[in-house]
Amino acid sequence: MWQQVKLAETPNWSGAEAFQLFWAHLRSEIRFRTLLYYSLNSCECWFEGLLGSDSHTALLWNHQEYPHFLRHRQDLDILGVVCLRTSQYKEVLSAFSIMLDQIRSMPVVLQLCEEGDPSEDQESAGLIFRLSVELQILNVLLLPWNFLRSRTFYAYELFPKFQITKRIYDTHLTLFPYKLGNLQGHPIQTMPDNSEPHTIVQKTLNGTSIVSGPVWQFLQEFARHINGSLQLYGEPVIGQTLRYAQVLDWVRNGSIDIAASLRPHVRVQLDNMHVFSYPLQVGDWCTMLPMERVLSAHEALTRLMHSPFTWVYILVLYAVHCFMTQRGHVRHRLFYLKKLLAHLTLLCFLQAQLSAFFIGPLQENHISNMQQLERSGLHIMGFRREFQQYPIEMRSRYASSFLLQDVFADVVKHRNQFNITYGYTETSVKWNLYREAQKHFRRPLFRYSQDICVQKMSLFSLILKNNCLYRYQLKAFIMRLQEGGFMEYWYCRSFYVMVKAGRLQFKDLSTSHQVLPIRWSEWQYVLALYGAGLLASVVVIVIELTIHYVNVCLRSL
Repeated sequence: MWQQVKLAETPNWSGAEAFQLFWAHLRSEIRFRTLLYYSLNSCECWFEGLLGSDSHTALLWNHQEYPHFLRHRQDLDILGVVCLRTSQYKEVLSAFSIMLDQIRSMPVVLQLCEEGDPSEDQESAGLIFRLSVELQILNVLLLPWNFLRSRTFYAYELFPKFQITKRIYDTHLTLFPYKLGNLQGHPIQTMPDNSEPHTIVQKTLNGTSIVSGPVWQFLQEFARHINGSLQLYGEPVIGQTLRYAQVLDWVRNGSIDIAASLRPHVRVQLDNMHVFSYPLQVGDWCTMLPMERVLSAHEALTRLMHSPFTWVYILVLYAVHCFMTQRGHVRHRLFYLKKLLAHLTLLCFLQAQLSAFFIGPLQENHISNMQQLERSGLHIMGFRREFQQYPIEMRSRYASSFLLQDVFADVVKHRNQFNITYGYTETSVKWNLYREAQKHFRRPLFRYSQDICVQKMSLFSLILKNNCLYRYQLKAFIMRLQEGGFMEYWYCRSFYVMVKAGRLQFKDLSTSHQVLPIRWSEWQYVLALYGAGLLASVVVIVIELTIHYVNVCLRSL
């Protein structure tokens, strides 16, 4: 290594030794495992003598009309080498960028293979680098045709603004410095979709827009993490939620880098997977159902009498009573207490049932499937455009159980007012908002049912521009926040953000139970039960007396 450094500092270095030194520098800094070599037949390049040597894999292409896609087959441990002429840089770089779809953060070395005027090298570098920025190829070095003699090469800086740098090669240089650690205030283009509570847009008194919400707070922290800034692509419209197709159009035409829009992976096509970031949240898309109605005293007692456990308990007591009666000849003081103990047991059983009724009143059976939902008469209010994303069985067999609205704001209005007339489809991410709101109620009005779901274990991701520069930095940042539990915390606190923005009210929306005197109808029911009990006792006594006197008559004959 000392000889190589000494050779690099020698003015009269030979071309072969200089190239070997540069190649060793690349290998030690990047530690790549695959070399992607792309050149045209008309070029003679320095890297051709290295192909097939050392321990790396060489991928060779010299055809610009049918480039290959590598993202499904290769990782990021790749070094790209492109040999081109200045007159062909557009065609060659465009074809090369197609090969590197979704992996354009890899280091690329460009070599000009034709001689030219050295004074025009910087102008040619400017044209090539501007196209590289347009194609989202960030880590690029340009070696002019006289690099082996002059040791001059070109690179570019993108942050805070585009700038071409001319460098003299030295072994102490970092050829591919990390550029995304500090954006120096460079703006990240974004746009909120105004899907509450993910992003909340409101106007101030002076007419400016203020954006808040968990997704927006995440983007602010990410921009602060890489020393960047957020810049709105346009003026968001209050009260209008952007559709998924609108957001997708903006990221496809490159208008925004990262959309402030959290979307589930529902029926995503393979060619659209690259627009989703690393999952920001993992959850379900299920239903938000009203709490079941509390049974009245009449219904509770009727259910108690219909319960088989009640009758089994009474039969067991009767069997014990019969057994003790047959053993009546046994003279033990405990047997004198048998009736008292049986009566005490029955009284405790009834007292326990009565106490349970007052402590935790019985409710109707929970709705656990679509059949029960249909029988209950409860309707699920939803958005008509989302209905096509529901499972085919749910749409075909139980379409009558859904009440679809054409305006999404109508659904949000009923849901935010906790209207218990309907149920609603809701993601587990947004359910954190309503769960936090119901902590301030005397009793909860809704529960989150994971038995009736549109999609279970769904991934929720941000929408990114194609070949977004910040994809891998965003992934690492998401993983750090998930480990710290920040996203769940922000979504729980989004209730208070919604209250501050005037979207929700900080009050108890549940109806309180008022203490009322016992009504005459309830007394009538108690008297009816008492009368039924007396009647049953009289019938039993009559039957026993009849059996007794029949036996007496038979013995007297």
